[in-house]
Amino acid sequence: ADPAGFAETIQWIGVDTWAVRYLTPLFVFASCCLAVERVCYTYVWCRPRQFLEFCRSVDGTWLGGDTPVDVIVKCFTINKVFQYGGFAIFHLAVDVPRLDPTLFRAVVGAQLVVVGQVLNVAIYRAIGKKGVYYGCKFDQHAQWCTGFPFNVGFAHPQYLGAVLTTFGASLLLATQPLIDRGWFGLAVMQAIQYVYMAYLEHH
Repeated sequence: ADPAGFAETIQWIGVDTWAVRYLTPLFVFASCCLAVERVCYTYVWCRPRQFLEFCRSVDGTWLGGDTPVDVIVKCFTINKVFQYGGFAIFHLAVDVPRLDPTLFRAVVGAQLVVVGQVLNVAIYRAIGKKGVYYGCKFDQHAQWCTGFPFNVGFAHPQYLGAVLTTFGASLLLATQPLIDRGWFGLAVMQAIQYVYMAYLEHH
């Protein structure tokens, strides 16, 4: 008996759920949707001068803004459409959306989402949009912060928060058909992309 769903969840998050056999066209498509945000931020981080030229080219349009950071914030909205869309399309293509987790997945998933969002909100409160959206690349420096959430032992608490939220939401929405198609593997792909971004910003 497994009334809380603990044993089932442990089985679901085993290495087998991330196997290469899940590299189906649907999985690859959803992963590419997740990668749009990383491509955008890589471009901003590595090519700030070119991005500044892009900002000038869109000045006066709906994508334009008073500063490059304002443009990045609008790009962020577009990126999130792709990111959430990747998960949504994968989910809708495999199973009917429903929120019916076992007790174990409900408790753990909700805790991960809450902790993740606490870190995300704390980042914005600590360094503002200039700090979050690469203002340092355009001489828009945020106030240096050494308090929470930068004192929790992680160099990138925002990325940690995003990863925790992703895995928490994946637990809450998980169903057997989704697991059979690589649902947690998609969450792992998201985590890998955040690790890549953290590495890029450090080097």
